[in-house]
Amino acid sequence: MDDAQVRSPLLTKSPFKAILSFSIPLIIGDFAQQLYNAVDSIVAGRFIGTTALAALGSASPIMNIIIFLLIGFAMGSGVIMSRYFGGNNYDALKRVMGSALVIGVIFTFVLSAFSIGLSRPFLKLLNTQESLLGGADNYLKIVFAGAIFTYLYNFYCFAVRAIGDSYTPLLFLFVSVVLNGLLDVLFVVAFKWGVEGTALATVLAQALSSLLCTVYTHKKFLLLRLTKADLKVDRKIVWEITSYSLSMSIQQVFVYVGRIAIQGLVNTYPENVVAGVNSGTRLDALLQTPMRGYTNALTTYTAQNFGAKKYKRVIEGYKASWIAVAAVGVLSTLFTVFAAEAMVSLFDDNAEVIAAGKGYLADIGWGYMLMCIIVQSQSVFKGLGMLKTFVVSTLISIIFRIGFSYLFEYYYGLDGMFWAPAASWVIGSSYCLVFMMIAYFKILRPLAAAQPYDDDFAQKEADVSALK
Repeated sequence: MDDAQVRSPLLTKSPFKAILSFSIPLIIGDFAQQLYNAVDSIVAGRFIGTTALAALGSASPIMNIIIFLLIGFAMGSGVIMSRYFGGNNYDALKRVMGSALVIGVIFTFVLSAFSIGLSRPFLKLLNTQESLLGGADNYLKIVFAGAIFTYLYNFYCFAVRAIGDSYTPLLFLFVSVVLNGLLDVLFVVAFKWGVEGTALATVLAQALSSLLCTVYTHKKFLLLRLTKADLKVDRKIVWEITSYSLSMSIQQVFVYVGRIAIQGLVNTYPENVVAGVNSGTRLDALLQTPMRGYTNALTTYTAQNFGAKKYKRVIEGYKASWIAVAAVGVLSTLFTVFAAEAMVSLFDDNAEVIAAGKGYLADIGWGYMLMCIIVQSQSVFKGLGMLKTFVVSTLISIIFRIGFSYLFEYYYGLDGMFWAPAASWVIGSSYCLVFMMIAYFKILRPLAAAQPYDDDFAQKEADVSALK
């Protein structure tokens, strides 16, 4: 059967079951993706030394800005494709896919060249210690040289998810993660290639993952199969692609610019503290994967149902998501607070490293419920097209996180800086809840009230200009 004739389960199943089942492979995949960096850090810390672990930590915020710029670009095009798929507009979906692939590849090559040239100046700007500078710079240059594989993998992942399949990309990611771990051991333990070996392992593993995902998508999904004629930029939809993709990319940049600003503050401390805090940030990213995966599923669910004009299902999906917010928020906090020391000790057995990492995780863990509220609201903003609200919500959280980090560190030292993320999430979650209520009362509820029944695909086009 042509996959264009198959309705996505996000449009037909009960909201909670639909989002949860779609989110499971996303959560597993996000966790596996985070293992790329975590495995690099564990191998570096255990087999090269604390200096190598600190070097990877210093490189991480800069690397993440570039990588998540690319992921944000792919994510933006995926949201648009979800809405067109939900509305049965398959021609527009394919035009978006072809245009986004061409624009994204060009953007990736330009960004890669720019990043390779400026990696060392960026590291110096962050007060990176001289003993860490060489290793961190080499690591970044190798990773940036392979950035095209990161974009292609994520582009096809979001394209497949846009039509309701969240399991296929997971298979290729597992292959990539296992290969990354094996190559880390080979290059670092056997060949003694140091930090550069961990970077090369990551690039080669990502290259295989992107190749498998691209070929399989082309062969398996007729709706997503691109020909040479499709690989052109459609001027009619350039603005739509650009506005969505840049909004997602800018949001990702805000997040990691904030972490870079804080990394500059962390780098003023002794090397053991730098290594400990950086281990904590890697674990923090892993611990946030359940909520990120669930809310990424909520974004696709919202976009598909909004595109299909199933406004009541959008509302039901948001309400059902509060179950996940409460469960993940509470469990993440408890696990982080009580297991922080054991988790950090995986990276290094140095007492100062463990103490710094434990302090960071234990303090930031108390704010996970607020973080869950923020990403939950943002997922709905993305699905509805409320791009300005989505970007501003991130900007507010980051500005306050940076400000609180420097303010609290000045008055209360390192432990004070650890409390800054949770404090900033108080402001960010308040903003998100206010605008979520505005979206509900001003947009979703009136549209749902005017809708005869959920499956009425022939109703008049609703005026949703307020979303833009």
